[in-house]
Amino acid sequence: MSYINGPRINFWGGGSTNVDTSNNTQYTPQIFDLADAAVTATETDEQIIEYLRAPTGDYFANGGWNYYGDHQFRLMSNKVSSSGHPGAVSTSGSLVGLDVFLLGSVDPLSGDGPYGSPVMVDLDPTSSVTTQIFAGGLQIGNGDSPALLVRGNAVSYSRFLGLRYDSNKVKPPYATPGSAYASGTFQLAFKKSDIVSYDASDALLNDLINAPGAQGIVVRFEMFQFYPGIDSATMQQNYAENRNDANPSLGRIIGSIGPWFEGEPATTPPGRLLNNNGLGGAQGLAMVDATKSLLSLDLVSALEGAAIRQDGQANTSPIEPNVDYGKITVGISSETFAECPSLPNDYYLYGGLYDIPLTPAQVTKLADNALVIGSTKNGLDIQEQPIRIYSDFRNNYVNETSPPLSEISLLILEYGGPLRTGVTVSLSSSSSGELPDGKFVSFPSEIHVPAGATSYTVNFGQIMGVDGFMMLTHTVNGYQAYFNSLRKYSEGAVEDLLQADTVAWDEVYQQCLRFFYVLFPAMSKRIPLNDEATISAVGGEILKRISPEYRNTTLYMPLTRSLSPDKIALLKKYLEQT
Repeated sequence: MSYINGPRINFWGGGSTNVDTSNNTQYTPQIFDLADAAVTATETDEQIIEYLRAPTGDYFANGGWNYYGDHQFRLMSNKVSSSGHPGAVSTSGSLVGLDVFLLGSVDPLSGDGPYGSPVMVDLDPTSSVTTQIFAGGLQIGNGDSPALLVRGNAVSYSRFLGLRYDSNKVKPPYATPGSAYASGTFQLAFKKSDIVSYDASDALLNDLINAPGAQGIVVRFEMFQFYPGIDSATMQQNYAENRNDANPSLGRIIGSIGPWFEGEPATTPPGRLLNNNGLGGAQGLAMVDATKSLLSLDLVSALEGAAIRQDGQANTSPIEPNVDYGKITVGISSETFAECPSLPNDYYLYGGLYDIPLTPAQVTKLADNALVIGSTKNGLDIQEQPIRIYSDFRNNYVNETSPPLSEISLLILEYGGPLRTGVTVSLSSSSSGELPDGKFVSFPSEIHVPAGATSYTVNFGQIMGVDGFMMLTHTVNGYQAYFNSLRKYSEGAVEDLLQADTVAWDEVYQQCLRFFYVLFPAMSKRIPLNDEATISAVGGEILKRISPEYRNTTLYMPLTRSLSPDKIALLKKYLEQT
């Protein structure tokens, strides 16, 4: 079920991703070892920083479009736009117009907070497909008595990465990264025990939270039309004047909130997978409620947009329309079942969701046939991928803890149910970004999944002495159905220092802090990481933030989670001796 065919609250607004971009590429000649979080260049800190700030012709700087980002992710002026049950969603009601917030984490030791905002970081900083968002809660409404208040830590991973716009038809107002044309979907899940309070007098909220079988709530949101809010020339002038302001990527958000049911993944919605054959990588989901004879479609990331905003800062104004498809038609290859308006101008008010009544006979046909979606205008061509593989195993730190990750489990469904016939899943590894395939785990080349199955497991063997990043791809019948992104931290590089009686400042700076001082200057605006006296003075707070209790919060240090367990242990040893 989930938000797709359960009670739902839809919202929309703007978003800001203030990521630091200076670690998004492997510089030539090499300046950093991104896998080991170490500076390898012979230049001084000042020389490296000067290089990263220097303009790259007329396109931002060597350190990218946001050298001074702090990795905070924020919803901007998001408000509830509709709510209700499938087939009865309304743009009026007590929740409509209320603000929607994603929160930072509460301090896990003191219970104070929440502090700050969610954070966005990449597992592989050179990859465009390993983004993750850590959040500490959800709030609907303002003041001391919001309609809903949730405080709990959750993580989400980028899904349904594909095009939202055709670059031959529309353009942003100035030169931007390719993200301006793309979209990605994230889902956060919070347990019932994370709910601090809610307005029990609101019937929809009550139905959503207390839906039979619900273990909590999910927040699914699409991010699209994201590009730097400041153009290259303005940013370069800002650096030249030594103002050094952040330049977050600003874009659009369309979201839905619904129940999180037992047995469903936390980080990706359930449903039957839909591919838009006319828009590279664009995907959606479908769910059939047989008891209600209702087909619900999540097409928020599957339909083409018709225009991109022409003011980089104006990301909270009404969202530009989609391509006008007239009416959306649904059926199977041999028969059209029904149709509904495509709502090109106000689809986002409904979360990009469509509910279409079917007959019981049509529901029966859909149980064993691929869904086909078309349109009465502009040639929409969406078809179901019969077999879908998905899992909460998406971005994985192989040796974050001991013992290392040894297996992953995945769901495999055909037409939303068990496999009709047995299939063979082929597994292969590749690079997840600019860095080479790390090849640090072994795995079977094929796994046979029998008819009737709904899941399978992949077992890993550890290859010692190798680290870095890799992508594991799962292919069925020639279709690349899923991938896992893996990171293995370096091991043993600082063993001699860990065994020494004391650790010198120069050593801990070089091994643990220098990488972040030169690559992430936003950190040093708060704590100058190159200053021995300051680090000693705030050592107690740093010790807290690098502890395991903070790992899954928005308060962890470093936010990028790029420091290996060995180097964390070295920093801990130094701080405890001072």
